[in-house]
Amino acid sequence: MENDIEQDFDLQKNKKSARVKKIIILALIFIITGLSYVIYWYTFSRFRQSTDNAYVMGNQVAIHAQIGGGVSSIYVDDNDFIQKKDVIVTLESIDAENDFGYAKNVLAKVIREVQQIKLTNEKLSASIELKKVKLEKSQKDLDRREALWLRKSISQEDIDHARQDVQIALNDLEIVTQELAINHALLMQTPLLAHPSVQQAIFKLREAWLNLKRTKIIAPVTGYISRRSVQIGEQITKGERLMIIVPLDQVWVEANFKEVQLKDIRIGQKVTLTSDYYGDNIIFNGKIAGIAMGTGSAFSLLPAQNATGNWIKVIQRLPVRIELDKEQIRVNPLRIGLSMTVNVDTRDHSGKLLTDIPARKIKYQTDVFDYDYDEFEHLIQQIMQTNLKSTPK
Repeated sequence: MENDIEQDFDLQKNKKSARVKKIIILALIFIITGLSYVIYWYTFSRFRQSTDNAYVMGNQVAIHAQIGGGVSSIYVDDNDFIQKKDVIVTLESIDAENDFGYAKNVLAKVIREVQQIKLTNEKLSASIELKKVKLEKSQKDLDRREALWLRKSISQEDIDHARQDVQIALNDLEIVTQELAINHALLMQTPLLAHPSVQQAIFKLREAWLNLKRTKIIAPVTGYISRRSVQIGEQITKGERLMIIVPLDQVWVEANFKEVQLKDIRIGQKVTLTSDYYGDNIIFNGKIAGIAMGTGSAFSLLPAQNATGNWIKVIQRLPVRIELDKEQIRVNPLRIGLSMTVNVDTRDHSGKLLTDIPARKIKYQTDVFDYDYDEFEHLIQQIMQTNLKSTPK
């Protein structure tokens, strides 16, 4: 009996000892875990700001018609890859060709008219010399008749006719002189191509020439076609949007941080990002490029009225622009609107909250609207030579 009691006592003692040992082990685990978290927070976590409220943004280059017309050909469809300067849509060109031909004829006509004025000036100059000779002859005849009139050798009618002849010759000279002055006012000693009428016709011809060129719609950037709305045979108007080109090398991430997270965020800080599209295995590198000047609600269509009586404080988010490594984007392309998880390393506080360097360089540019104006100048010279070559010198 005593042995049984001793065995029960030893068993309870062992259980109590094991329970105490387990509690000590659990306490040590909690203490080690807590210390590990404190060390991790002090060493790493406190220098990190993260958010999953981040999305891929990018330029969406809208393609608009520069002239109206019927759509005759479409070379692309949604998701197609297109190179810069490739033709993507062509418009029916008959009307543009007619306008171009009409403008050429108008310029040719104006050149001939201006040249006619120039030749008329030469004719009027010669006529003035002739009128001067006639006036001198009439004046001499009048002088002789005046002497004869004093001696009563001629009749009153003869002297009146002589005086009228002088006045007629003087008036004729004045008329031709005024006509020459009018023509000089039309020319003003300007070169042929600088004449206002010729310049006006050249501007009209350039407009028709450009409209003919614009019947071919060219891609201004390299990228992917999206949201194509134009259809074959459709009659489009000037300025109508036809489609969008998304250049995937011009994307960035817009991370919406809470305002309480922005205290240590600075421009230039390094960022690591992961995408839900690729998973955690692919990590993108980037840097802070700028912090927005207002929250999303402040720039919304109906901004919040925080001065109202039923105001409730809501933590605001501020968009932060993150530039990505272009080589990584080339290897692992991102799409606009994809979700991203952003982690910012805030150790470096040397950056600025706002940039103070004015933007002076061109960030985006295309030369698809730079037409070959040498071709147009050659056309002008050709029209001018054609309409002046038969002019007598």
